[in-house]
Amino acid sequence: MRVSPRRLTVLASLDVAGYTRLVEADERGTLAELADMRRQVLEPGIEAHSGNLFKMMGDGALVEFASVEDAVRWAIAFQTDMDGRNAGRALPMLVRVGIGLADVFVEGNDRFGAAVGFVVRIQQVAPPGGIAITHSVRWQLARELALAFDRTMWVELKGMDEQFEIWLWRMPGQEPAPNPAGVGIGHRPAGQPIPPPEAPKAPAATARRDEHPSIAVLPFDNMSGDPVAGSIADGIVEEITATLSRVRDFTVIARNSAYAYKGAKDVRQISRDLGVRYILEGSLRKAGNRVRVTAQLIDAVRGTHLWADSYDGVVDNLFDFEDEIAERVVGALQPSIRAAEIALARGKRPENLAAYDLVLRALPHLWAHRYDDNIEAMRLLDEARRLDPSYARASALAAWARGQHIVYNWSSNAEAIRAEAARLIEDASRHVSDDPMALTALATACSLVLGDLDRAQFFTDRALALDPNQAWAWTRLGFIRVYRGDPEGGIEAFEHARRLSPLDPFSFNSFIGMGLANFALGRYAEAVELTRRAMHEKSGMTWAYRDLAVFLALAGNPAEAREALAVFMESRPGLTLAGVRTAVRFMEPRLLDRYIEGLRLAGLPE
Repeated sequence: MRVSPRRLTVLASLDVAGYTRLVEADERGTLAELADMRRQVLEPGIEAHSGNLFKMMGDGALVEFASVEDAVRWAIAFQTDMDGRNAGRALPMLVRVGIGLADVFVEGNDRFGAAVGFVVRIQQVAPPGGIAITHSVRWQLARELALAFDRTMWVELKGMDEQFEIWLWRMPGQEPAPNPAGVGIGHRPAGQPIPPPEAPKAPAATARRDEHPSIAVLPFDNMSGDPVAGSIADGIVEEITATLSRVRDFTVIARNSAYAYKGAKDVRQISRDLGVRYILEGSLRKAGNRVRVTAQLIDAVRGTHLWADSYDGVVDNLFDFEDEIAERVVGALQPSIRAAEIALARGKRPENLAAYDLVLRALPHLWAHRYDDNIEAMRLLDEARRLDPSYARASALAAWARGQHIVYNWSSNAEAIRAEAARLIEDASRHVSDDPMALTALATACSLVLGDLDRAQFFTDRALALDPNQAWAWTRLGFIRVYRGDPEGGIEAFEHARRLSPLDPFSFNSFIGMGLANFALGRYAEAVELTRRAMHEKSGMTWAYRDLAVFLALAGNPAEAREALAVFMESRPGLTLAGVRTAVRFMEPRLLDRYIEGLRLAGLPE
């Protein structure tokens, strides 16, 4: 077995402080500024100081230098240039830099080993806009450079038992931060004990849990011994991390922090170090031009596997391959993590349930498409809204649930429910911000409750701009297209949703949508087959017998159409064609007329 050579070198680690906050405030502007900073400041400066930028990691990077002095002079020049760029900015892009000596493994243009993780932890100690170095770096500097650094204190780095003497550089005039470290790093002068952490204060007004499920994507193992395969694996992890970062339901650990655990196997320790519950790990094998990527999701707190899959491909276009794998993995992770979080919420005592957990508990009832479940979904969502009146996701989903009550003909007083849902829509619209799930729920409610497809399209487009891998939003986009008279475009959106999230418990709804789209195209037999497939996936969904009756009637099967309609009418005595027309009035006129004609042929009275 070939052993990678070792090298004693100087490494610099850097990342953007508060990157998530910058992205949330202005995603497009932040990404553009990050790319421009790399091009105009980072790369030219590294080249001028004889450095080697060997790894980019989202908002971070790792750089190798041949000498300590080159590394430190580059870092000071870089931070000085960044200070000039940030002048006058409302949201400055502040970067932390850490520099240390590192005994690393060399594999092609990459560097591995525990020392890489150590330098990353040094960087986390630096103040935003500043530089952190070890004592072993400082004592090798020329006097004028060494005097630019102040000894801050002895620190205990995350995951390490011993203390380290760290020296800090700040921009002239910058006040020392009271705690320059990142989350989870403790500081103490030598000989002093670490004080216990301050107990977190309870929320003053609401019981909503603010934190989202947290996940770290670990570096994938290169099982081929081929340096090219290692680069492909790193690229895939980079894309998965970046794609997950757009999913607002998750808190994603920065790529360079997770990179420190390359080769580590104790997921429970990694979970404790990084403060995450879920860990994605994987491997890559390469044979010629063929590649197999294997990934698995772990609940690191419980030590249980939640999901695993493998993907085969041919690396003809490396970037397309990395994008495809990232899209498919993230599409599978969303429902897997959501299901795990729902299970956790179900296991909590009722008195401990906060608004976030109540919403999680409501989701399976909302997806069930059954009368009793929909009632329970509304109860849970209304309780979440009581705990937190400004919780847009709860209000939007509550409006969606009421829309289902109307459209599936579950109420004899549809207009009262419609008015209540309309108030919920307006309330959610005021607070929705950048939550793709809430935006998707709003789009659904606007369609089903108000019949306002323009507004529904607006919310769907906004959800997909924030998270292009939101399968629910693609499903709703499919329905909007069909309702507008574009069934081909609807089928395209439904198929994309299925491709993104084949394991999603709500994916049966795509088959419902494709059935309606095929009905709009006059393909009645296909519409029947797709609707039956959806009903097999979601047992007890009796409202879909209404669609089935329509499609069977126009497919020339009147006896089966009457049987389907009878099942639908068992719990809806007295329903008429006029009642259905009012419930589904969001369909474009020709589609609506043909739908009502199918019900007439099946035997529904005027």
